Amino acid sequence: MLLARMLIGLSAAAVVAGAASPTAADLVYTPVIPAFGGNPNNWDYLLGTAQIQNQYLPASDGGGGGGAPDINFPPIVIDLGGVGGEPAPTPTATPSIPGVGGTATN
Repeated sequence: MLLARMLIGLSAAAVVAGAASPTAADLVYTPVIPAFGGNPNNWDYLLGTAQIQNQYLPASDGGGGGGAPDINFPPIVIDLGGVGGEPAPTPTATPSIPGVGGTATN
């Protein structure tokens, strides 16, 4: 019984140690689009996928997918519940303090 537990523990440790060993490599960027250095054989695939996507665009007289979209926003109305409905009061003249002159002196 003890021997079986030890074997299971050792085999589990070996599996974990083997799975945890790092295997790193350099990352290499490979372009896909032939115009940017990719494989020239990708042209047919990329053109085919673009034509499949274009079949869902509305028909237009010129190129560009039918022109600019028509965006109509509703008017913005903000109800503040009566707050801010009246203009701010105009400031009145500065109150005068007896014994204080109107100019600053040293």
